[in-house]
Amino acid sequence: MATQEEVLEAIRIKGYADLKDLKQHFGITHQGSSWLPQRLRALERKNLIVSIRTGNISVYLANDFDCDWEEAKQILLEWGILRKRPRGRPKGSIEYREESAMKLLRFVRESRVVNWRQIKDTLNWRTRTLNKYLDKLIRGGLIFEIRSGHLRLFTTSLI
Repeated sequence: MATQEEVLEAIRIKGYADLKDLKQHFGITHQGSSWLPQRLRALERKNLIVSIRTGNISVYLANDFDCDWEEAKQILLEWGILRKRPRGRPKGSIEYREESAMKLLRFVRESRVVNWRQIKDTLNWRTRTLNKYLDKLIRGGLIFEIRSGHLRLFTTSLI
């Protein structure tokens, strides 16, 4: 088991590292090693490293520059480790199409009571898309969700 200082030194040697790099450096071959993520969190709390999440990978940068995560992100962009997002929408933003929301609302209203699978099969939407619109309409009070175990039923009227 490596110390925090050894983990920090491994990051400094390369200039940056992700978890896979560090596991390879320390010869960790099995899944679920808990000591390495613990060391990384401790180093981050001490402000000795900065972590940048890109997609599903965290990249760790030694904080020798005494920077915050935005500055670290800029350094990684300059080094070519990270790429700027090409899309116009910011990461995590959700775009709704009014006609899609209305299509879902109309289907639930015409069906009176319908389960999640019936909606998915009829509209032929991806799971993520369907859940996004269901959540929007539920939050807006236009449809109601009734749960019974794993069964999710949707209706426009509770009477």
